[in-house]
Amino acid sequence: MIIGIIGPLFSSTKIKDCLKEIDPHMEIKIYIREKVEDTLEVIADCENECDTILFTGCAVSEYVKEHYDIKKPYDFVSRGGTSIVKALWEIKLDNANFDKISIDVIENEVLEDIIKDFSIEPTNLYSNPFSEQRNENQAIQWHKDLYNQGKTDVMITGFSDVYSELKKEGYPVYRLEPTIPLIKVAYKQLKSKYALNKAQYSQIAVEILSFSDNKNDIEYYYSNMIKKSDMDKFIINYVRSIQGSLFPFGRNEYIVFANKGAIYDKENYNKLLELSKDIKNIGFYLNIGLGIGTTSYQAETNARKALIKSIDSKSSHIYMVDENDTMIGPLGEEKELNYSLKVSDEKLIQISEATGLSCESIVKIMALNETRKSNIYDSKELADLLDLSERSARRILQKIISCDLGRVIAKETSHGKGRPKNLTEILF
Repeated sequence: MIIGIIGPLFSSTKIKDCLKEIDPHMEIKIYIREKVEDTLEVIADCENECDTILFTGCAVSEYVKEHYDIKKPYDFVSRGGTSIVKALWEIKLDNANFDKISIDVIENEVLEDIIKDFSIEPTNLYSNPFSEQRNENQAIQWHKDLYNQGKTDVMITGFSDVYSELKKEGYPVYRLEPTIPLIKVAYKQLKSKYALNKAQYSQIAVEILSFSDNKNDIEYYYSNMIKKSDMDKFIINYVRSIQGSLFPFGRNEYIVFANKGAIYDKENYNKLLELSKDIKNIGFYLNIGLGIGTTSYQAETNARKALIKSIDSKSSHIYMVDENDTMIGPLGEEKELNYSLKVSDEKLIQISEATGLSCESIVKIMALNETRKSNIYDSKELADLLDLSERSARRILQKIISCDLGRVIAKETSHGKGRPKNLTEILF
């Protein structure tokens, strides 16, 4: 396991030294950035070169998470517990006043527990978590304002850059350091996440590729055979790129066995979309179903469910069913949804019985409500989102309204010919 450490030099070096004491042969790479906002410059390189990521603190971790989709297992070294104790001990050694303290990054309840344990009762304690303080400049100004107004006597910071600036200007500032116990805790959690991630990505995955041609006349038989040989080249190159195993099944299907890590990835979705386009250019239509499972049987069964959904969409969309029986798709599309195929919720069953709609249709509508952050539809919008005809969508809305699980809240004015459309609020 290669660990990439991201953060300022002081903390990164201390964390690396501690990890090397745990295991001298551990492979570690350091990506130094003194300011939190600059860590975005190195996160992509860190992910490409390392198996896991260890951020030097929660501020770095939270900032990167907010601005970048982290795919590798990661954790951070917290600044609670022993970090606070060490800072307070240094204040005590300097004979500084404990009564007025400003401290950033730490959550209030963590600090209060430490102070209670050590029988410290500051009359003025100011804490500002990173969630309320978005960068180093704001933290510097916050500490300065409190000190200059006479509200604090000492400052404690978890930001390396804040510590350097305040120290340079002569303020009584103390650093929240990553301590050995907290580094060990973070390392243990990181190892667990890596092991879990590795196990999950080693799960069996199956892709079923089903092609068809709408020209079934005998005159096209030989030309289709020639085109199929061209199609085989595209499929073989794709399977090779994900290091999978390819098995022809019948005259118009291929089954691909791979692991979850190879296919459960946006890059693979793009490859499949490109494959679908290449095969369409040859003259075939390709439907794709992906399945994940803890056994090959479960993975293939789930892939078959996803393939049926792809065929039913009539648009060659790609769908996937994972090991938890969750349908995901259309993959790579803006209207991608996640919804469970399991029917165990009593409320869901009651809605199905009342409306006459399938549980899957109801769950899809619920997922749409969540994704859109709205439960108001007209028939055309619902039809587009569910890949149905507008007539079918009107029928669904009418069923929902008829059993008091929906209501018409307005009529959308028609600017052209035709009757105005109802805007329906779905109440589940």
